[in-house]
Amino acid sequence: MTTTHSLINQLIQLQELVVANMQKKVSMPNARLEELGKSIELLSADLPQQVRSHFNRLVQKHPEAIVPVANELCTGCGMGLTKSMVQSVHKAEDLNRCPNCARFLYYPEQLISRERVSRSYGAVRKKGVSRFTSPELMMVSLKGTTPEEVLGEICSRMAEENFVDDGAHLLDLALQREAIISTAVDNSLAFPHVRGVEGGGLSMAVGIHKKGVKFGGPGRTLTRIFFFVVIPTATSAFYLKLISGLSRTFREKGASEALLAAATEEELWKALIKATKKTFK
Repeated sequence: MTTTHSLINQLIQLQELVVANMQKKVSMPNARLEELGKSIELLSADLPQQVRSHFNRLVQKHPEAIVPVANELCTGCGMGLTKSMVQSVHKAEDLNRCPNCARFLYYPEQLISRERVSRSYGAVRKKGVSRFTSPELMMVSLKGTTPEEVLGEICSRMAEENFVDDGAHLLDLALQREAIISTAVDNSLAFPHVRGVEGGGLSMAVGIHKKGVKFGGPGRTLTRIFFFVVIPTATSAFYLKLISGLSRTFREKGASEALLAAATEEELWKALIKATKKTFK
């Protein structure tokens, strides 16, 4: 592996830690994040000074400092790239930056693709949380006993409903993300996700595990409610607002119990819409 490849992988991992830190802050306001902060400092310290400085400037503006190239576009800002730039990113002999937004660029082996056109459900304009999810993505009885099994069920549903084109690859990316730091938080909630998805908008599946499963979260709390989100690069900033709103809403015992009490996917959908009515306009 070349030095540039190693540097790119280091930047991607650092970015995941930075975003994880942001997520924990919005979903667990009182959490102690010293260990996560130390991991960020240690990984940052190994970067060349010029790269580290530019990375830090970028993350002050938006969550994504290094983004994939897809269809000859910077997925961060959408600018078209020259063929020579794309070839340079693909070769990874040097560290490239988008000439428009200045984000670092990398060429992924495979991107998760999803529909580029928003799905439409009837003639009524979608509002609230229904802009990001649908009744087809409600799962009221997850059966898995491990994180991999639970996430596998959710990823399969997203593929079956044509929200992504490759459920198995989506699962691999979700597990890679969980390996960095668990997305489980207090109140039996977890926010597993995959970022950098190509095409379409942000989409969320909601899964309920009645018994609960150990998901690597704080203490010995079992996770029972899963909000799984696929996030195109352009919507990464909004993802944090979504997590913050969901976390505030479902910290309330009554709101989370309403989801857990749902016996059908239709009931789960109605409970989700009702609980988030004031959170998402």
